[in-house]
Amino acid sequence: LAWELILPGMGPFDPESPLIFMPGALVGTPAPSSGRVIVCGLSPQAYPYEWYTRSSLGGHWGAMLRFAGYDGLVVTGRALRPVYLCIDDERVEFRDAGVGRQDGSLWGRGLIETQLILREELGADWRVLGIGPAGENRCRYAVVATGTESAAGQGGFAAVMGSKRLKAI
Repeated sequence: LAWELILPGMGPFDPESPLIFMPGALVGTPAPSSGRVIVCGLSPQAYPYEWYTRSSLGGHWGAMLRFAGYDGLVVTGRALRPVYLCIDDERVEFRDAGVGRQDGSLWGRGLIETQLILREELGADWRVLGIGPAGENRCRYAVVATGTESAAGQGGFAAVMGSKRLKAI
């Protein structure tokens, strides 16, 4: 996917720069130590010579993506305003994460608070992968996290999500 989607001269903050989430082949199975998700794309952390790299995270988010019927996720483009991506099996939609929300903006909130708000809104069995203010402000080493124990800490991919105005998935 990276060979096909990353074009020469593209930077990590370009709208069409892909951010790729790929659960491992055995994610969602009873196989031991198989719950990792690779997050990859062009890394802003490698500044000034940005290159393709990857990071990984654990937790239940990858298994839930698989249980929804997806082997991976590629995010391109840039939203006009802050959004989060809601995946409910075959129903996939971008929802408002900005000031238009009834319970207030998710944009500007920390990782844990964002996850708690979305799990309260969607249900306790939902898993949320998100970014905090560092990612929103394109901090080149910001992390993408799920739960309180698992983060993709290498690559600065939260800054890429922030550049796409994508608060959470």
